[in-house]
Amino acid sequence: MATYYVISSPDHDADSPHSSEWPKELRLSFEDEEISLLQGKGHGLGGSFYDFEEFRVAEWTEFIEDCAGEWLLAELSSHESLTAIEETDFVRTMNRHTTLETEER
Repeated sequence: MATYYVISSPDHDADSPHSSEWPKELRLSFEDEEISLLQGKGHGLGGSFYDFEEFRVAEWTEFIEDCAGEWLLAELSSHESLTAIEETDFVRTMNRHTTLETEER
């Protein structure tokens, strides 16, 4: 079982049970070296999953900004690969900007 750090947007369409746009959620696991990007809810739910080596921050700038804001984009963009990020540094930065939320799976 791996720990995933969860960063999500507010649900801008809370009254609707189905949406292809909101909420947006980013999950990042250092153990699995995986990042997942999920968007929508109900029948509109969709997502993409990448390993750290293949994930390109520049392709997902708007999504990352919608999820967590500039701090996360700056943290991810300052490294050539997500494999270069130290988990303890990431958690420390995350704690300064948002509430730490994790999921085991």
